[in-house]
Amino acid sequence: MRSIFLVASVLAACALARGALADPILECGLLAGENIAVGDCLRTQLDISHRAMIEAQELALGTALQLDERTGTEVAVLGLEASQQAWEAYRDVECQTVGVFAGDATPAETAQLACEIRLTRARTDALLRLTSLGS
Repeated sequence: MRSIFLVASVLAACALARGALADPILECGLLAGENIAVGDCLRTQLDISHRAMIEAQELALGTALQLDERTGTEVAVLGLEASQQAWEAYRDVECQTVGVFAGDATPAETAQLACEIRLTRARTDALLRLTSLGS
């Protein structure tokens, strides 16, 4: 029962990410309205996105373990772990670069947080796709 609720909530978060308000800065701007509140909102959204990604990772790991059990290998689990490490390295460098290039229009921290939210939501979606492929 918990996993059904979990999948439903993760899918809902991903649907929001693909919707009209896919830009975290716009989402928080509509909710908050001032720079300090926008920063707090972005940090909250990043935390929520990160927790959803962790849940999706756990689902993907469960699927990978099942695949490896059926094939008698560890290829799926090792691939998932390597993929996550590579994605984390990409996210860190990409979002730091986005922050540097933000310019005067958007504070660097705001741009970096928004980038991390967008990429984390996309990674969550990718992990859920892996889970559905392996089922």
